[in-house]
Amino acid sequence: MQKPIIVIHYGEIALKGKNRALFERRLQQNIRRALKNIEYKANLQRVSGRFILSLNDSARHNLPRERILQRLREIPGITYFGVGFEVNNSLDDIIEGVISLSKDLPAGSFKVDTRRSDKTFHLSSPEVNRRVGQAVVDRFGLPVNLNDPDSVIRIEIAYTGVYIFCARYQGIGGLPVGVSGRVLSLISAGFDSPVASYLMMKRGARVYFAHFHSAPYVSRNSIEQVHSLVQRLSDFQEESICYMTPIAGIQKKLIAIAPPAYRVLLYRRVMIHLAERIAKRHKCEALVTGESLGQVSSQTLRNIGVVDESASMPILRPLVGMDKEEIISLSRSIGTETISAEPYDDCCSFLMPRQAETWGTIEEVKEIEAKLECSDEYEDAMKQTEKLVIPNRYTADATINH
Repeated sequence: MQKPIIVIHYGEIALKGKNRALFERRLQQNIRRALKNIEYKANLQRVSGRFILSLNDSARHNLPRERILQRLREIPGITYFGVGFEVNNSLDDIIEGVISLSKDLPAGSFKVDTRRSDKTFHLSSPEVNRRVGQAVVDRFGLPVNLNDPDSVIRIEIAYTGVYIFCARYQGIGGLPVGVSGRVLSLISAGFDSPVASYLMMKRGARVYFAHFHSAPYVSRNSIEQVHSLVQRLSDFQEESICYMTPIAGIQKKLIAIAPPAYRVLLYRRVMIHLAERIAKRHKCEALVTGESLGQVSSQTLRNIGVVDESASMPILRPLVGMDKEEIISLSRSIGTETISAEPYDDCCSFLMPRQAETWGTIEEVKEIEAKLECSDEYEDAMKQTEKLVIPNRYTADATINH
């Protein structure tokens, strides 16, 4: 028997003790959702610390298989996966399966790596390595290199079956989306907040989005870019909801009263106030921003504290210790760099002061806010908010609701 399969491994989930089954079920559910629109017949089973995705012949060498591999690469919680066979629990069947896989190996050296969790199997892992490796040498004449091989033939002998594969694909790792609650990300068109959002998905959070803009006083290009960014980020959690909220009316009123140096701080407190309203609609338990300590004037320790004071829920900052080069490098790896590199009008650039306050105080900010009466403007902003439901790129187009 040579049954085509994909062996899917997770890492951190295995350390979750009594809660491990909950994490495994969520990952299994996320995998099934990610593959639901692919036309193939397969069975996904959780067995012996791994998932086995059994494929039919039509999904083995053609487009559906490539789609499956692409989607598995973008599911948080998967550490790595391999494409190969499930074979019967006998050395002869293992060798036969390995020979079949080895036909597609590139020219070069190889080694056999056996993991034997089923200790009732009559041969030890080193003995399986030796016998299978000898069979490959006899059949194909490939050289063995145990230290730095060009290819690795992997054999996993479990109580539920024997799984063999050569090609190993790296996954995202982390935790499955949905096990860590819900958060609302304050997303802009820049590099930082999309990366922060991705990192929260990787930690198992279901991420909702809110973008604040100053249209019609600036262009709508930030809105279009954020739509593209959330479209890309949706690939990591199947579907996203993003709110596009205009704050130019509040900004105009604030500019008439506030000293220029305090505008950015006050803008950010306005965004926190509105973001919490949106977050409560979806029972989010925290807000997320792309702030990095000291990167710009509004991100000094003092100013971060001034912004935090306006919130009634936690504000998470996954990038707080990262520099710009690290952030851009990560944006490149997740596919948001090109979008973020396009020029855009950020809402905080609307009538930006020449020099922003870097060491604001809560007392001064509250004194300015006491002179404002923006309840009508807040209500108008919420009424004019656009709600976008953005599926991943494999499914239907986004829909917009006001």
